[in-house]
Amino acid sequence: MVDLVDDRNSYKIELQIKNKDDNDIYYKRDGQRFDSEYTLKFMVENNYEFTVTVKPSLPLQSVSVQGSGVSVTDKSQENGSSTYLFSWDSTKIDANKKKDRNKVQLLLQFQGGLTLVIPLQVKFYKSEDTQHLTWGTPLHHIDYECRVKPGQTYVDIIKTIFR
Repeated sequence: MVDLVDDRNSYKIELQIKNKDDNDIYYKRDGQRFDSEYTLKFMVENNYEFTVTVKPSLPLQSVSVQGSGVSVTDKSQENGSSTYLFSWDSTKIDANKKKDRNKVQLLLQFQGGLTLVIPLQVKFYKSEDTQHLTWGTPLHHIDYECRVKPGQTYVDIIKTIFR
């Protein structure tokens, strides 16, 4: 039996992250040591700007980061995709100890009752620890291939690619 995929229920989501000074975010591959294969490197007491692009277009109603709602700006244009900007402040986060990681959860609520949870594995560094903060690969964006199964209200992440 062949399983036919309904492309109308498939989405490509691109996530870009920059810090308040528009500097690159770095990531490193941790393999199987933690829940996620990759770890993003963030600085405590910093503001992070997120850009989410959804193809095909899907209207976003709200976003929360770590359980707190954030203000979202719609930058969508008529090109078959939706683009949204929001920021998050890491001032209430403590720096991680060695071999420790945080889960930063992005909860996106879309029109039609669809929900997407993006779990980010993050190591937070003190602001003076710039050497460790920039070890790794500069993050251009994270691509997510997603699908909504018939009858579901949540969006499944099928594949994640760090670029």
